[in-house]
Amino acid sequence: MGIGSVTEAPASVFVRAFDAVDHPVYVIGADGTIELANRATGELLGIPPGDLLGRRCHEVFHERPDFIEECPFRRSCLSGHRESTVIRMGNQWFIASVDPLEDGGAVHSLSDITRLRETEAMLTGFLTETVLRLVRPAGVMAETLTDLAADLESGHLSADEVALVLRCEAAGLRGLSTTIRALEHAVASGVDGIPEDYRRFLLE
Repeated sequence: MGIGSVTEAPASVFVRAFDAVDHPVYVIGADGTIELANRATGELLGIPPGDLLGRRCHEVFHERPDFIEECPFRRSCLSGHRESTVIRMGNQWFIASVDPLEDGGAVHSLSDITRLRETEAMLTGFLTETVLRLVRPAGVMAETLTDLAADLESGHLSADEVALVLRCEAAGLRGLSTTIRALEHAVASGVDGIPEDYRRFLLE
């Protein structure tokens, strides 16, 4: 069995269900010491769950002698409620959530959002390029319209040709808007359950 405990792990439905959860879940004491860990926690760290017991959470996950500044466990101790934050471990990103227990400890869980962050990076890159293309018209569009007017007056372009150019410009802008909305929808559909402040950041 993947679960390790300071005492012999009880053969109960609860323990088997806890061990079967497909994302890291572990119980920590009031001082941050790991008291119980499921199989997924051990797989993430490459350490048998039983070998995690008695070790401090921040030492194992962050290689730090003390809690990290954004630690949700410290916040939950003060608020008495569930707290979450986004953390990075190597090349992976997680939502770290903590549910406080009456004895001062907590249940700590990690949800992998690496693919979401990759989508965010793609969206950010695309939006940056898009903004540059949309902001640029403040100068470029005025120049384009001036050139079109000059070409129309000089006879280099006919009224129909000028109208065609303007329709192409409008179609390009509509296409960008459609793509942005599609990307925002893709991100929105995958952010259920993440901290609200992070969700707002992705969709702003």
